[in-house]
Amino acid sequence: MKTLILILISSLCLAASSGFVTPKELKAQLANKNLIIIDVTDKETYDLGHLPNAVLANVGDFRKKVQKYQLMKSSSEIEAIARSLGINNDSEIVIYGHGKEKELLKSSYIALALIVNGAKNVSLLNGQYEDLYYDYNTSTESPKIKAGNFTAKFNPDILIDLEYVRSHIGTTPMLDSRPSRFYYATAQSSGVERLGHISKAMSSFWKDKFNENNKLRSKEDLNAIFVQGFELEKDKELILYCTGGLEASMNWYIAYQNMGFKKAKIYDASMREWGNRNDTPITKFKWETFNK
Repeated sequence: MKTLILILISSLCLAASSGFVTPKELKAQLANKNLIIIDVTDKETYDLGHLPNAVLANVGDFRKKVQKYQLMKSSSEIEAIARSLGINNDSEIVIYGHGKEKELLKSSYIALALIVNGAKNVSLLNGQYEDLYYDYNTSTESPKIKAGNFTAKFNPDILIDLEYVRSHIGTTPMLDSRPSRFYYATAQSSGVERLGHISKAMSSFWKDKFNENNKLRSKEDLNAIFVQGFELEKDKELILYCTGGLEASMNWYIAYQNMGFKKAKIYDASMREWGNRNDTPITKFKWETFNK
């Protein structure tokens, strides 16, 4: 029996190495005392029903407004939020949404914020709440949360700023995580004055990494995109950006947590900073080929 318990407890840790857990894997872990389930939907939807013991988190709490863009809050602020969600240093964290496309991005940004600040075991549910609805005794009650002891340890190698991006154009591959219409300047990103993309960046819409049912594509498909398609190397730096941070957080999460690009970086301010200045290089219409 002890052996079986140890196997069950370790299974989520093993799944977390890929960055995603299946509904079956999560269901097997509901009795795990180290498990923290985070629901990223709005409160009205959460109150209608959520996974047992899931705590509600608002992605806006993890961000602060700076001029026309947003940035991740400080480590001390993230630490306080994590503790308020009951997160400990040894917690096994699973984040999910209720099927709305933006909730996938809310999940990946919260995961990013926790990982940047030292959380070791963070996963996204490979699917959404609807995939679990009929298999769970869902709850309408908010759980009583015992404050956690999470201690933030900031990783300075993930978040980058405008000057870092500017100095790496043409030397580090960059992926634009927005829909291609924004990349090619046939449409204007919300809150961004200038059309186009960061010069030398390549287009890689974050949603292309998922099937129609919002489940992550196979390792073979992802390898075809990142390694074969863009000729990216896992031991080299990679820069991700988008309109305002959320879309890039999913591309970053998949590259870093699932594909093993441990030098992947994210330009959090993204085009809402870059595209609202007159001194940043932007290209329109042209497909940019990264020059090694």
